[in-house]
Amino acid sequence: MRILLVTPMPPDRLAPGAVPPLLHAQLTGLARRHAVTLVCVAGPDPAQLEAVARLRAAGFDVQAAERREPAGAARWRRRARFARAWLLHGWPWRTVWYWEPQAQRILDRVLAEQPFDVIAVEDDAAAVYRLAARTPAVLTEHEVGRSRPSATGRRLADLLLERDWRRWPAYQRAACAPFTLVQVFSARDRDRLVALDPGLAERVRITPFGTEVPPPADEPAEPDTLMFAGDYTHPPNVDAAIWLAREILPLIRRRRPDARLRLIGIHAPPEVAALGGLDGVEVLGAVPDLAPYLARAAVVMAPIRTGGGMRMKVLHAMAAGKAVVTTPLGTEGLRGDGAPLPLAVAAGAQELAAAAAGLLADPCACAELGARARAYVVEHHGPEAYARRLERVYEEAVARGPRAVGRA
Repeated sequence: MRILLVTPMPPDRLAPGAVPPLLHAQLTGLARRHAVTLVCVAGPDPAQLEAVARLRAAGFDVQAAERREPAGAARWRRRARFARAWLLHGWPWRTVWYWEPQAQRILDRVLAEQPFDVIAVEDDAAAVYRLAARTPAVLTEHEVGRSRPSATGRRLADLLLERDWRRWPAYQRAACAPFTLVQVFSARDRDRLVALDPGLAERVRITPFGTEVPPPADEPAEPDTLMFAGDYTHPPNVDAAIWLAREILPLIRRRRPDARLRLIGIHAPPEVAALGGLDGVEVLGAVPDLAPYLARAAVVMAPIRTGGGMRMKVLHAMAAGKAVVTTPLGTEGLRGDGAPLPLAVAAGAQELAAAAAGLLADPCACAELGARARAYVVEHHGPEAYARRLERVYEEAVARGPRAVGRA
């Protein structure tokens, strides 16, 4: 197939957060079997521009709207554009940030120069672009709905955050309308999306997500070391880190007094940074490379209680061959065929602590669970397996044809 892939950021297996590594697995898996052209927005973060350069050097067809951090009058013009878009279009701020007029011009040119069998749009932040009306298109909703923002204590900021949050239901309904099919990662997100718009029921497909599989770790794990990693702009990660450090870790330390927890991830808010003052907790924040910290962790914790979408932190740790302790919510988005998952799954703080302490006390059990987890990911969630699942959805979209609905 000839696939046009549209993303709000560059695929990047090295990036923090969940979406860039997912996109990298998608791109690499599909490009081994199909002709893929990528259109994305990159920057102003230099790491995103470097990711585009790596993709091009690897031979991928990448058409990127590259943006640099403006200065002086240009910065004020950008702010004015953001304000107009937020006020006039009714988009949530996240979409306003990722929208780039240059990307629309690139899309118009690419679509005029060559035909595509299907257009794959990743995340509703990229659903605002005009696409070819005669080409079937598939939207992947990375998360249906958004967690309510925490109060900042600043009245105007809290009012704007609340108004922005309330835009999500109407925005997601509108974002899904033009697409032949809509993909989600879990049954929970499918149910949420259909509750938003019952008319979507027959067009929603559940497609468990994928990840890159890193080389096996070449250094041993440190005894009694726990790790949690996440992007703390995502409220469920903030909740998980606080629950883990304040309630679960003390219960683990009753059984394993030397147990220590490393909290890793970008944009840690003050309430997460403050956890570094607790016994056994180290807040590392952003790190240049997660791999060595992952290798040194005896057990990876993912006590997720809220949110939807994918659990990349769980899948990434499994792919690295780590024993993972998580909640039932933390397993969502993994391939559900009824077979037991190679994870330690528990719901409450006591049960999560008991599972983690038991693994810390038995390095052989840790290693065995990690080996099974890695094998599971290779078979069911690596780039090739993910690409095969995507192919089935794309082929169905091609058979159905485009929807006769205009795009903004």
